Amino acid sequence: MPSETEVPPGPHRKMLAALHEVYVAAGRPGLRQISIGLKDDDSIPATLNYQAVGKILNGKQLPSPRQLMSLTLWLHNEGNIDSKTESDYKELITQLMNFREAAHRHQLGIERSEVPLAPAETRRRNQDPKNAQSTAKVENANERKVLSCMLQSKDAIADVVEILRASDFSNDLHKEIYNVLLELYAEGREVSIEETVKKLNSHYTFDIDSGQYLSTLLLEVANPGEASHHAEIISDSALGNRIGALGRKVAEMAESMETRSDLNSQHLLNTLEGELFAMVREHSAPIADSLEETLDEVEAAGGSIVGVPSGFRDFDALNSGFRPGELVIVAGASGMGKSTLGLDFVRRCSVDQPRSSFLVSLQMSRVETNMRILSAEARVAIHYMRSGTMRDEDWTRLARVMPSVAAAPIYMVEEPGYTINQLRASCSRLEAFHDLKLVVIDSLDLLYLDASESAGDHDRSLAIMVRELRKMAKELNLPVIALYPLGRISTGYRGRRPELHDIPDCLENFADVVILLHREDAYERDSPRAGEADFIVAKNRNGPTFVTTAAFQGHYARFVDMDKT
Repeated sequence: MPSETEVPPGPHRKMLAALHEVYVAAGRPGLRQISIGLKDDDSIPATLNYQAVGKILNGKQLPSPRQLMSLTLWLHNEGNIDSKTESDYKELITQLMNFREAAHRHQLGIERSEVPLAPAETRRRNQDPKNAQSTAKVENANERKVLSCMLQSKDAIADVVEILRASDFSNDLHKEIYNVLLELYAEGREVSIEETVKKLNSHYTFDIDSGQYLSTLLLEVANPGEASHHAEIISDSALGNRIGALGRKVAEMAESMETRSDLNSQHLLNTLEGELFAMVREHSAPIADSLEETLDEVEAAGGSIVGVPSGFRDFDALNSGFRPGELVIVAGASGMGKSTLGLDFVRRCSVDQPRSSFLVSLQMSRVETNMRILSAEARVAIHYMRSGTMRDEDWTRLARVMPSVAAAPIYMVEEPGYTINQLRASCSRLEAFHDLKLVVIDSLDLLYLDASESAGDHDRSLAIMVRELRKMAKELNLPVIALYPLGRISTGYRGRRPELHDIPDCLENFADVVILLHREDAYERDSPRAGEADFIVAKNRNGPTFVTTAAFQGHYARFVDMDKT
């Protein structure tokens, strides 16, 4: 057993003593032997490794419930402890679990004096010490659980950020840890204790060992999926605290009315009403706030296209173009014409209108992109332009469209390794100075979350990127169209009509519209539908799902309505 200076007296020491009882009864198997045995047991969590076993048995670390159960079970089975019956063993497990819970509460009480308290929390403690300490411990426990989930899973961070603000935390240290975790998440960096400590210590100075404190947080929750539940508790508690603070403020103002001539009951009522309604609006905007805007949009539509026209009559009639604030995923197998279709959307927006568009061309060079736009607008075969075999009439057609193409407000980037943060900055700038109306990304699999990202990390970061794209579309009120190759996620796709399940779940979940592009003649040259392309709208959050057909004119690098062939 470790010395008293290493393990605090109380339930924590009792729990470790009970665990050591099983350890000794099992003949004190070596830590490496235990580690090997645990490794071969699929039911045991991966967190119970060689180092963790050593820290637990030597009293350096408080085991989680799963670790405690797994370790005790293995020691019992491998040690052939005949002196204990099954009922004794179950009783020991229960005893250990109870000890752990008591130790956990004891540990929170110790750390209470080590962790700096927020000013509001200090005031509550001074006003009613007994009640304040109880409330603070409950708030602290939920805050620790949320941070534990965030340290274990980036998905938990994504869930929590939609519920909590830093100001909702009652504990100053927890507030700073939360801010640092959000920074790491936004920068696309690894969320680990080491990275968090490094960033914490570069911004703040603490009286405690931040690394050790973060390590204890990992013991709070075994399932990061509980993050939303704990975050909602904190959010509700923070709102309650704000309402309570407002009540105390009004009460203090009421008490001072007799001595202050500038205060009266109407002033108190206005203060209470204004601040209370502000809190309500933060959590749920009343429908009346948006009804007038909604009716204006309905009236303005009047049978016309509300969003940015796609250039395809049937699609625009059913979907009203590309609506502001929506994320549109256009997916298709290689060779279907996704890049061509993306350029069609850009041309219709900026050459025909003209409205500003932004093309993130990660598939083609600027020269290739320009050549395709000119070919489509002038109806000059692109293979003539590439081979330098243009005829006189081709030059005449080209000269006729050059002024309109040159004047089109098309903004383009072709930078390799382009990141989501660069995209957001470019779109914000173009929206502010050039009234940006449409963003097309060709293609999503070539966009990076972070400049330091490796190829192996890209699949894991796809969910974060598509979530950020949807958020950007909402914030800038722009339609964002992202192209995605189906072949990268479905080896059994080739030749068949694509379906919604062919795209990754994260794309389906976050996209407002999913368009699957398919051409039969890409696989069957003798198909009776040669030259036809299907736009399969497999998901439409704000409208119907449907299928429309267009003509594919590959020699002109464009799609057109069927009656324009």
